[in-house]
Amino acid sequence: MYSRILTLLKIDPETARKYGPGLGVGLGILFLVLFFYSGGKSDAKYTRVEEEKEKGSTVSFRNFAKDQYDGNGTILWKLKAEEAYLYADEKRYVLYGINFDQYENGKFKSRLTGDKGEINQVKKLMKLTGNILLKTEEHRTLRAKSLDYNDETKELSSNEEVVIDANGTHIRGVGLRADKDLNKFTILKPSAITQGGSNPLSSSPKEK
Repeated sequence: MYSRILTLLKIDPETARKYGPGLGVGLGILFLVLFFYSGGKSDAKYTRVEEEKEKGSTVSFRNFAKDQYDGNGTILWKLKAEEAYLYADEKRYVLYGINFDQYENGKFKSRLTGDKGEINQVKKLMKLTGNILLKTEEHRTLRAKSLDYNDETKELSSNEEVVIDANGTHIRGVGLRADKDLNKFTILKPSAITQGGSNPLSSSPKEK
């Protein structure tokens, strides 16, 4: 199985010697559990990182790309990162230069980008830091310095400054609680509001 994985991913012998038998285990885990136990078909591409930003990882990849599909072949999400680091024993992943697209019924729903992210497989949490931008299909946007995403509750949260534009309302403040598509959100400590749409503290496109 180890040699089959290396052949499938085109891992060079130098990388295999560097990481040893743990590489096969790590790659196997990567295929099975990367990013919140998504089921169905998947497609991924990997290239080795030459100068690693993170140390002690089981394996690292440059220009990482992974698409996830359900059992019917419908796209669920697309994940890209300039660099990706897998810590197999901890079931943890560190990503740099993140671009994450989510789909619903095969249709694009939102795009999330950021400088750095960490995925905790056990807790099913993703933490993003640096130049975070979330854009939804409904033209709502979120900008933040840091952002947490809970895959079990499908909720976004932050304890730092955030800026949201939604339904003609521009809100700046500290602290955020929202669903993943910004259909409903609350700014815990708003500091500036320019209102041109619905309730600036709890917004939904269906509310009139």
